[in-house]
Amino acid sequence: MKTKTNKRDTKFAYAINAPLIIYLVCILVGPVLWGIYMSFTNKIIGGDATFIGLQNYISLLQDAEYRRSILNTLVFTAISIVGKLFFGVLMALALNVEFKGRNVVRALLMIPWTLPNIVAVLNWRWIFSSTGGIANYLLKSLHLIDKDLIWFGSAGLAMATCVIANVWRGTPFFGVSILAKLQTISKDGYEAAAIDGANIWQRFRYITLPEIKDVIMLSTLMSTIWTLNEFESIWLMTGGGPNGATETMNVFSYQTAMRSMMLGKGIAVSVIAMPVLIILISLISRRMLKDEE
Repeated sequence: MKTKTNKRDTKFAYAINAPLIIYLVCILVGPVLWGIYMSFTNKIIGGDATFIGLQNYISLLQDAEYRRSILNTLVFTAISIVGKLFFGVLMALALNVEFKGRNVVRALLMIPWTLPNIVAVLNWRWIFSSTGGIANYLLKSLHLIDKDLIWFGSAGLAMATCVIANVWRGTPFFGVSILAKLQTISKDGYEAAAIDGANIWQRFRYITLPEIKDVIMLSTLMSTIWTLNEFESIWLMTGGGPNGATETMNVFSYQTAMRSMMLGKGIAVSVIAMPVLIILISLISRRMLKDEE
């Protein structure tokens, strides 16, 4: 009797989850498998697809522009993550202190995260404009430069604008995540440490940092995925220029698939990046499951 009940419950569970399984197969698994297959073809937009094996991947590995896009992606991601983490920690520590108008300041600091990306990018393009931009005006007012900088015409400056825009937009995520953890830490430990003569840095190092390290790790992993997948802001800011200086893997994939019409080769770029993203997602899942335990 008990066995029949268990079988009935199992069948009911499968029936309940059937729509979800169908959704996962059709919406998630299906497109991924289709993309992987397309990466092994010479598919062009408007044309037929013919299986060509590893030719797209071999071509990519031999392409200096593609190898440069990998380096650009790593540089953009690494500097952006460090910047977002640094300013996010500062933001969390500042907002963890009670002061008049704290809620107003907190709301203002959340603006970068809530603004539509297109609006934020257009504002940054205006700020870094070589004619009438705020950045050049401030630098000249401080006598740091004598003439206007052409931000989008120099490789280093163009990458800097993309990083600054990404850090500005992503910092609130780190700040809010870390702040939520900070507000759960008991004040008793800080008071005891202060009585024992510990300075601010020692209290941060031995009390605060151990408490927030898991949140920092999880936030960093999630932000790394988002930063690796960043396309819209870079494309709208610089278009991958000048001369490919800000052309990340996503921009290269778009250029290859949509401008050069080589859809199969463009998809191959994304397939190559897929293992890295899967590893990061796996690390996030393990971290979240560990926290639940």
